[in-house]
Amino acid sequence: MDEKTGSNPAREGTGTGSTLMRKGRRKHWADRVAIDISNRLPANQMPRGVRSPHLWIILAVMAILALVYYAGHTPLARSVSFLTDAFPHDLHRALFLIPVVYAALTFRVRGAIGASFAFLCIVLPRTFFSPYADPLLRPLLFVLVTAFVGVLTAVLMDRIDEEKGIIRRLKESQEQLIHAEKLTSVGQLAASVAHEINNPLAGVLTYTKLLAKKVAGDTLKKEEALDYLSKMESEVNRCSRIIRNLLDFSRQAEPRLKLVDINQVLEQVLAMVGHQAQMQKVEIVREFASPLPEFMADFDQLQQVFTNLTLNAIQAMSGGGRLTLRTLAVGGQVEIDIQDTGSGISEENLSKLFTPFFTTKEKGKGVGLGLAVVQRIVEKHKGRIQVQSEMGKGATFSVYFRAGGDEKGPNTGS
Repeated sequence: MDEKTGSNPAREGTGTGSTLMRKGRRKHWADRVAIDISNRLPANQMPRGVRSPHLWIILAVMAILALVYYAGHTPLARSVSFLTDAFPHDLHRALFLIPVVYAALTFRVRGAIGASFAFLCIVLPRTFFSPYADPLLRPLLFVLVTAFVGVLTAVLMDRIDEEKGIIRRLKESQEQLIHAEKLTSVGQLAASVAHEINNPLAGVLTYTKLLAKKVAGDTLKKEEALDYLSKMESEVNRCSRIIRNLLDFSRQAEPRLKLVDINQVLEQVLAMVGHQAQMQKVEIVREFASPLPEFMADFDQLQQVFTNLTLNAIQAMSGGGRLTLRTLAVGGQVEIDIQDTGSGISEENLSKLFTPFFTTKEKGKGVGLGLAVVQRIVEKHKGRIQVQSEMGKGATFSVYFRAGGDEKGPNTGS
């Protein structure tokens, strides 16, 4: 998680912060388009030689085009003048570009060179009995241009395969980094959760001793016993809920989209970080709008987002302060504000705020992935995040999601 140390970005699409957000969204969109295109193109891993159906398709197309190319020297040419004119012969040669490019797409450079050589072998014999001047020049030019296009296509396909592999590896690394950041957050929450669990367990222990004492003295009344047991059950359920939230937060799982009430997410977050705020003398203020529109999202991932932002805000107020969590509905969007009264964010660090591994924390207290992970999750839900800050007066992180949405997630805010 990244400690906030920053400045004065503009809101609603202007200023440095919004520029960074737009660049991030464009890069994310470009990566998705590249992956989609490369997935639709033929793969380089396929059966070779006679086992490949593509080889037989290419050979069949070449044979058909060869028959058309030489049809002018058959009885068919007497009834179809199209097969004897000079221009159609050039068109016939141009058609060989189709199997050459097909071979380049399926077998890469070797396929392009092999198909181009077959093209050369097909057109050369015709030059020996051609009635036109320079009969060898034009076919060779066609072969060279076709071979160049085929090889270029093959090289581009290899480059696309390489880029696809890089994108896949980056995605895997990103998922690992997200999980690593979750574990870092879990470590920071461990002490707070342990103390949070200790309080209800101490209450259960107290009621247990009271029950034992009253049973031993034969002074226990039924109503009093039921009251003690009810309180003990409530405290145990509270412990169970805290532990379950912590396990859900640390678990690495695929996104599970469903309608989410963001107020419930924030309440779960405060259940885990509340004690840490208390230890640092940070007052928590809830300003939750109700009712609030729901939207499609992964509950656990949103919990991770706002745990990171809330912990950052608490850590920015080492001498105490006020943390305000605000939710409201604005123009078909759900806005969530995490506002603190800490040191704020400097203009110098603002441009680096969402850069992976950038942190202003002391060594060993953060790896600089928190805000990068937050941005990635928010964009994955097609939302946006903005920052407003003034040095010495704290900072406000605002997250926006489109209300409603479908199973593909919320729509992008304008």
